[in-house]
Amino acid sequence: MHDPDELIVAAATVNGPGARAVVRLSGAGVDRLLGCLLAFSGPGPSRSDGPGAGPERLEACLNASAVGPAWGGLPVALLWWPGPGGPTGGPLAELQLPAAPHLVDLVATAACQAGARPARGGEFSLRGWLAGRLDLAAAEAVLAVVDARSADQLAVALDRLAGGSGRQVRAVRDDLLDLAADLEAVIDFGDERSPAALPAAAAEVWASIERRLTAAAAALEAGEDRLRQREVAGGQRLPRVVIAGPPNIGKSSLFNALLGRGAALVADEPGTTRDWIDAPLVVAGQPSCMLVDVAGHGTTPLAPSSVAAAAEMAAAAQVAAADVVVACHDAAERAPGPAAPGTAPRIVVATRCDRPGAVPSAALQTSTVAGVGIGELLAAIHDAVARLPPSAAPGTVRLAAGIAAARRAIAEAREIAALGAAHGGADEVVAASAVARAVAALGEVTGIDAPAELLDRIFSRHCIGK
Repeated sequence: MHDPDELIVAAATVNGPGARAVVRLSGAGVDRLLGCLLAFSGPGPSRSDGPGAGPERLEACLNASAVGPAWGGLPVALLWWPGPGGPTGGPLAELQLPAAPHLVDLVATAACQAGARPARGGEFSLRGWLAGRLDLAAAEAVLAVVDARSADQLAVALDRLAGGSGRQVRAVRDDLLDLAADLEAVIDFGDERSPAALPAAAAEVWASIERRLTAAAAALEAGEDRLRQREVAGGQRLPRVVIAGPPNIGKSSLFNALLGRGAALVADEPGTTRDWIDAPLVVAGQPSCMLVDVAGHGTTPLAPSSVAAAAEMAAAAQVAAADVVVACHDAAERAPGPAAPGTAPRIVVATRCDRPGAVPSAALQTSTVAGVGIGELLAAIHDAVARLPPSAAPGTVRLAAGIAAARRAIAEAREIAALGAAHGGADEVVAASAVARAVAALGEVTGIDAPAELLDRIFSRHCIGK
């Protein structure tokens, strides 16, 4: 169950150097939580709950009692949505900090100590969907914006986020709902003697129904054309290759070595990687896949409210959705450990093979310090990616499948309506059933009738803080 009033916190920006980092907080009691974390020179966050309230920009300083004297008094900025008019449908705060990873973790930890819990992947977007601020097409567009790796892909993703096909699908579904209501009325009152019961009048009624179904089919056909153009403009989704394994065995160093640059923060202590990060793996000037570095999964049980536990959940979601998994284990361990979840192809890799105690095995032996096995691993990744079937963005595939199912149901209803227009009568029950199937298919696309399992799968693909 998702409780939209539960206090959650997460970093909404990539963990690394930069001008600004954003920590996002949502849920009932955020104003109280901000009072623990911050000291305001003027009025603090308002409690107005009007539909148009916010965002307010407030200036404050970090509270030394929450984050310690080293950071206490540091000026920060705050964007504040007090009421239901905000992006999540409830109180929402975005705290803008210097982009120091230690400071971001410190603030998130202080928020958890004051009553919040780490957000799950996609939980902020999920709250926006639950509040009616966005439908599933727009929620998946958030993911597409984050994943965009070219100007064309970003333009396509922003078009989806602004409405695009999702808005058109909702409009068609509304029209079909009206039509379904009219058909149900015909069924309920069909035995009553009325002018509509005469063959000539009934033929006109069915002709009107056929015209409405034809308009809906034409709108959905235009939506399919737009999706095809979108895929041509945005290009295929790059396969995701996830580097997974226990903490502190050199996964982030391997990530950097494969990319040829220091994209991930590396430190000789467990838990350095909290959220997942990704970057394109470029071959001959063209990206061949997205390489993903995730937090390590340990064998020690973690407190459900801890930041580390949230990081492990996000890592598991990325591994489950991966196209290829690079399953890492320390070369000093004889076995690679439990298999990664999911059915994606696996490349088994032993890291840090230059260290004393390394055990020879059938795994691909690597060492970022000695430069061993990096080229071989790159070749194995490229070979695995080359064997994958072409894939479009998951949101586009789901939208296209929903539109196609709706069009098939509408075509069936149109055939019945055409018979009714020609002969002055047809089976209203069968026509109503076909229209209901079209409504259900489009409802699943927009999230109105989507099952909980599908929602969890969609929102879990988002990174923490989105």
